[in-house]
Amino acid sequence: MKNKASVCTRVILGITIAAAAIGAHAQFVPSAGYSSGGSRPGAAVPSDPSAPPLTRIPDRALWSLIHVDPLYMRGSAVGHAEVVGAFAIAETSKAHVVAAWSPGFLPVTLSLSDGRCYILQADYEGGTLSNGRLSKSGCEGQRKSDEPSPPPPPGRSLRFIGTAWGYGAWADDRAKTTIITAPGATTFQPLFTAQMTSTAIMAMNSPDSPGGNVTLVGKIKGQLTVVTLEVGY
Repeated sequence: MKNKASVCTRVILGITIAAAAIGAHAQFVPSAGYSSGGSRPGAAVPSDPSAPPLTRIPDRALWSLIHVDPLYMRGSAVGHAEVVGAFAIAETSKAHVVAAWSPGFLPVTLSLSDGRCYILQADYEGGTLSNGRLSKSGCEGQRKSDEPSPPPPPGRSLRFIGTAWGYGAWADDRAKTTIITAPGATTFQPLFTAQMTSTAIMAMNSPDSPGGNVTLVGKIKGQLTVVTLEVGY
């Protein structure tokens, strides 16, 4: 009887653990706009001829523009930031991006000065973005960022850009860079700096580790660029 009871207990325990694992996994639902799949091109063939031209920028071409702060440390953890996808979007004098937002790090809604809005989507596979595409959409869903805490120290001239999933984005207009701070920080401590003049930040954190993905929208050498990074803090 004891053996049967022991076996029964182990079976019930195993089912309970399995159910808990499935439940925990189900809590992380990726936002629409990225998925896994087979090999795909960097940018898809445009399906909408009126959409702004979209070009996939090689990740390596931007690696030198991302600098993790060497002084960043949380406990024994150091910072990490790596480009996993970047797209250049052609603008004109009559149609340029005036705002951008997302519920996660993708898809990104881009609002143009002529009143149109497009959604940038991409597939996330093998640690990089591919099959980037723009499709026309409504302009609803924009959210307003709250001023993050803590702010930069007095005397440091930084312009607030926005927040997303606890990450803060600040512009150093003089240096033409963007400073990103990590979630949960108790003092202003840069996680990494991007050599670009950003206008918007989007993000989504991992449910089981201190890290996630951050997307920045801004200009790199005058070209509107959407950059997605894998970060750790």
